[in-house]
Amino acid sequence: MSSVELYSYDACPFAQRTRIVLAEKGVEYDLHEIDLQNKPDNWNEISPYGKVPVLRHAGGTVYESAIINEYLDEVFRDPPLMPDTALERAQARIWIDYCDSRFLPATHKLLWDTDTSAGARRKNLDEVYSVLRFMQNEGLARCGDGPYWFGTRPTLVDFHYLPFFERFGVYEQLAGFKWPDDCSRLRDWHAAVRARDSVRPTLKPLEVHIAQHHRLAERLAKRRAAS
Repeated sequence: MSSVELYSYDACPFAQRTRIVLAEKGVEYDLHEIDLQNKPDNWNEISPYGKVPVLRHAGGTVYESAIINEYLDEVFRDPPLMPDTALERAQARIWIDYCDSRFLPATHKLLWDTDTSAGARRKNLDEVYSVLRFMQNEGLARCGDGPYWFGTRPTLVDFHYLPFFERFGVYEQLAGFKWPDDCSRLRDWHAAVRARDSVRPTLKPLEVHIAQHHRLAERLAKRRAAS
């Protein structure tokens, strides 16, 4: 039995972040797949927030993917997945926060806005385009030369965003998204990250993501109808 245990759900992009980091570090771990529609009775004891991923190590429990991944980078030093200087590490944390506070809300609204009018769809698309341009022009263009966010080696920032870029085909198929012509560097970044050995085994075909989206939409519709 490994000293590291990961509670995960195969289709969860947040858990995918941590599986990538563990692979990047070469850390052996015991994987516990959780059916989030049929959670074990003691799930709230394992996961105080009731979510995945959850990491168990050294007698303790860590949850929330960004916190788990920074913990892993501190405990398993090789290879390092944060930049070298204090200022760059602060900038990395800013971009991790930007993912959760700006990028994900924008893409979530694009798919799940209850206002399905053409005007709302256009507004939501414009917000996603604005966020992507900011990421390219203020992030990739300023943080370093190289294929990754901070230059020639990947960091936690790259793996924080990657699972959601993998799902951009869903936005194209279901929400009318088209890649802006002026975001070519962001697309090149995505191609570089998804080609890594740590990432490729976690990727799924587009049809799997679309089917997952439809299943979630059905569950949400049933909940609304029952409320």
